Amino acid sequence: MNTLICGRMKEGKTTLALYLAREWANGVVAWDPRHRITGATYVYSGDELEDAIMDKKWRDGLIVFRPDGLRIEEQFDEMCGVLFTPVERFDHFALVIDEAADLQSAHRISPRLSQAVRQHPRSVLIVQTTHSLQDWHRASKDLTSDVYTFRLRGRSLQALVEFCDGGSEMYETVAALPRHHCIHINLEATETAEEEIELLDDPKMWYSPDSQVEEDGNYDSQAASV
Repeated sequence: MNTLICGRMKEGKTTLALYLAREWANGVVAWDPRHRITGATYVYSGDELEDAIMDKKWRDGLIVFRPDGLRIEEQFDEMCGVLFTPVERFDHFALVIDEAADLQSAHRISPRLSQAVRQHPRSVLIVQTTHSLQDWHRASKDLTSDVYTFRLRGRSLQALVEFCDGGSEMYETVAALPRHHCIHINLEATETAEEEIELLDDPKMWYSPDSQVEEDGNYDSQAASV
């Protein structure tokens, strides 16, 4: 399953991503280029990630991979080499890729990211976060099953509506979202499936102290409804 979460800064994209990951599986790995995610185990290389998985550190909480910022794509390759070589090596886990725009553009995508989103087992959830979908690579777009979006404006908002084949109602709904509120767009919805669009207006539902990142702000329900 491939999920995208988009929104402006300080809305709670990473917090929501970690909530969805935990709901999916007990084993969660988070790619953390900003070094803002709180985890039980921090790793800085493919070898350390391998050891953490073999030692079943995922039972203690999140396994957080923190690249050094100088070799983003190289270290992302290391992480995916452990998780997806071969692609069916592990099943039923979740991978959160924070700031996924670092690994792709409209014309290029990290080969390892492309492999991950195209070939991962159906029992695996990949959640990518980004500020905007306007420069998103088609590999990520075409294989997306769910989009969660917080408030957007301008070109970023228009890119979301086009990405989801939405219309004026979606545009107006997203533009008017209160802080920390979002909508869930099910791109695989059918007439017999759940509703295509769902409003998520209770941020406390997915907020938990150990998933808060420094920029996510106040999740008090009154503040969120202002």
